[in-house]
Amino acid sequence: MGRFKSKKPPTQPVQFAPSQPTGACPTGGMRPQQQMGPPQQNMDPNGWQGQYDPKDWPTSFPKPMIGIDRDGVILEWRNMIKRYEDIKYIQGSLEAIRKLRLKGHKMFMLSDQPNIYRGLMKDQDVQNIMNIMMQNFGQHGIFSIDGFLYNQSDDIRDPYAKPNIGMLNRSKNEMGLDWTDGYYVGDTIEDIKMAIKFGVTPVLVRTGKGKTTEKEYLKGMNNKYQGVKVFDNLLSFVDSLD
Repeated sequence: MGRFKSKKPPTQPVQFAPSQPTGACPTGGMRPQQQMGPPQQNMDPNGWQGQYDPKDWPTSFPKPMIGIDRDGVILEWRNMIKRYEDIKYIQGSLEAIRKLRLKGHKMFMLSDQPNIYRGLMKDQDVQNIMNIMMQNFGQHGIFSIDGFLYNQSDDIRDPYAKPNIGMLNRSKNEMGLDWTDGYYVGDTIEDIKMAIKFGVTPVLVRTGKGKTTEKEYLKGMNNKYQGVKVFDNLLSFVDSLD
């Protein structure tokens, strides 16, 4: 767990606003950007960049919100994702997000960053990673998402630490996002608990920590999470949607 610098938890999370660093539209969408830093090892070898036209992107997304945990669902899970070399996309995750948006779903991304509170990372590190991801999204034909929030600790007293629902409440109350009939896709028991507490449908994927979570909490007759749907990865979940 590591040691916290203070016994007092953060009072609020930091919101990453894509509109500032990526030159995006006010709704939090992003336009394709020139790549920042050395070429990513996980860029599509078939050269997706330049194959998609932002003019063909939908202008409205009427279907329910899909919340997605970043690390372990979109990115391969690591204890700390701080450098561009740390960004490894789970196979099919970029395709899944593009498909999700083209199907008309809203999409919101959350991330846990407790290493900020431990003094091992800074908020700027998270923003730098998101800058690169926004560029990657644009290069892979994903021209908007509805937003991104991250917490700074895993202290249970922090209202924004999972399974507390502070981040989802903030997205609803301050950012005006509608979670009616929504889903939240994660790979940990905290993701499942948060979704249930907030009143959206929890979805577990077997990437990241998902296989362990499924084994420990969703197997057997006596578990209370029997209704949680499990998919091999984000793409298989998206393919199951209308």
